[in-house]
Amino acid sequence: RPSDDKKAGLSGGGYLAQCALLDQIPELQDDIVMPDYCLCGGGTILRQMFFGPKCTVTPAHWDPYENIFCQVVGYKYLRLFPPSEAAKLYPRKENLQNNSSLDPADILEGERDGAYTAEQSPFKRFLEAEFVDMVLEPGDMLYLPKGWWHFVKSLSTSISLAFHFT
Repeated sequence: RPSDDKKAGLSGGGYLAQCALLDQIPELQDDIVMPDYCLCGGGTILRQMFFGPKCTVTPAHWDPYENIFCQVVGYKYLRLFPPSEAAKLYPRKENLQNNSSLDPADILEGERDGAYTAEQSPFKRFLEAEFVDMVLEPGDMLYLPKGWWHFVKSLSTSISLAFHFT
């Protein structure tokens, strides 16, 4: 078992991501109120849970649907990039083209370690990308428009619920 802040991989040892837990355990639905905003699209609504330890990372990516991201337990750091910054985020060229190919995928570690400024780095334009960053606390909701890039890192043990809708 990893000790202190030394974590195994991006998940810190375990991460339940994009899980339809409310569909799998219907009793939990009584504890969740769907934001009215999710009904604006009139299409499909997906509810996905994210549950993981401190330091869990979701690499930079964009979603193909609207998203109301709700922080339930703990704290999460988010960095948002408008679609106009996509080239500076180095989208993958083949599979999962809505995902960044930045290495390391933990943007905060990469910046701290100078990985994107190193002479041999293929990601030098990344540091030119405009962004907005924030920390979500329990009870916070964030609207992420379709196509906006986002990077997420748990600052503590965390539970989040995303309402993806079209």
